[in-house]
Amino acid sequence: MTMQKSPWPYVVIALVFWALPAVVIAGYASMAPTHNISGQCEGIGFGCSLTPHDSAVMLGMMAAPVLLVVGLLAMGLVALVLGVRDRSDRP
Repeated sequence: MTMQKSPWPYVVIALVFWALPAVVIAGYASMAPTHNISGQCEGIGFGCSLTPHDSAVMLGMMAAPVLLVVGLLAMGLVALVLGVRDRSDRP
């Protein structure tokens, strides 16, 4: 008898590693100031610093590849565990 495999583990992983961080970073970036409140110059280098908005965008760009790889590895691990469990349940 073939069991119907649930997509829920993969949906949960996608939500935790991809959707939730995207919503949080996009939400923060949309609300963060686009200028430095302290009056410090904006940009990178020469004593300047990024604005809170630009910092959130940069954090998102740096986190995206890591979250992609970790999410794919987690999905692969779930698939492996479910495959081993399915194989051991067979008579």
